[in-house]
Amino acid sequence: MNEIGVNISRRRHDLNMTQEELANATDLSTNYISRLERGEVEYIRAVTLYKIAKGLKTTMEKLIDSNTNQQHTRGYYQSTLINLLDQIDEEKAEEISKSVLDLISSNIVIHNSSEKNSQRK
Repeated sequence: MNEIGVNISRRRHDLNMTQEELANATDLSTNYISRLERGEVEYIRAVTLYKIAKGLKTTMEKLIDSNTNQQHTRGYYQSTLINLLDQIDEEKAEEISKSVLDLISSNIVIHNSSEKNSQRK
């Protein structure tokens, strides 16, 4: 359980969110969030973990195991896009994500920026 608490705390800090803000976003008490982060909660219900994951704009899997999807290292632009999406309104983030997915799935050819730079020289 302690790893979950550490992962919750780390994600919350990444979002510059206080325990009180997370508690308000999840309808949980600040005391409970604090006890979770300190590893004092022995069991956590899936529905509670889901609320926390949603409040932290992440997945339950990432809160359970911080190594989830670590084998795929993201580049600068991927990381920047993900971080920006995490910082905006959820509805707007979904709209933008859909547009990006539509672009990717279309037949539009996207040139690699490093290829463009080498072609210019």
